[in-house]
Amino acid sequence: MAVKQEEKLLKPIQEKRLRLRIVGKSPLIVHSWSEKAKKEIRDKKMGKKTRNREACDPKAEFEAAQYRTEDGQHGIRLEAIKKSIITAAHKDLGIPRTLVMKALFVLCGDSGGILPLDPQHEPTMREDAVTVGNRGTDLRYRPEYWPWGVILECEIDTECLTLDDVLTLINRAGFGIGVGEWRPEKGGDYGRYEVDTDFGVEEVA
Repeated sequence: MAVKQEEKLLKPIQEKRLRLRIVGKSPLIVHSWSEKAKKEIRDKKMGKKTRNREACDPKAEFEAAQYRTEDGQHGIRLEAIKKSIITAAHKDLGIPRTLVMKALFVLCGDSGGILPLDPQHEPTMREDAVTVGNRGTDLRYRPEYWPWGVILECEIDTECLTLDDVLTLINRAGFGIGVGEWRPEKGGDYGRYEVDTDFGVEEVA
């Protein structure tokens, strides 16, 4: 008598790619680390003596703080958006963080890790007093974008997450986590966002 083959327990991935837009609910402040700042940190880690502080150039600091795509568009780090969405997930909300990390992916294509802002316009320059280590207060010159939005392409495993799960999670991330400087996660009110319902959600082949 033939032995009955056991039923497969592991189902194939039900993959779906979506295109949607998030739109800002409050202004976005970004701060890219300049090559000069990175060099100063490398020199300090290697024990090199740092030079005396150079004169401040607000315009140069403001421009260096901007994120740009490879073709020169104003942008935001993909990693910042991914981290925001993952941070909003929690098992007490019914969507564990570990599940989101393996079932939802925000894609970047060939943009080099920077997603273009939509719409594209020149930012305003902010002058903010900030606390820097043990050195006390300093001034920083950073770009602020308003209004702002970002078009996202996401891949989801629909065996683990539904479309409603994804949209709710993104809205929760935009409501209480945010992106950029002075976001809600860090005690501020900037960088909040939500799913743009006018743009809709498109399934990408």
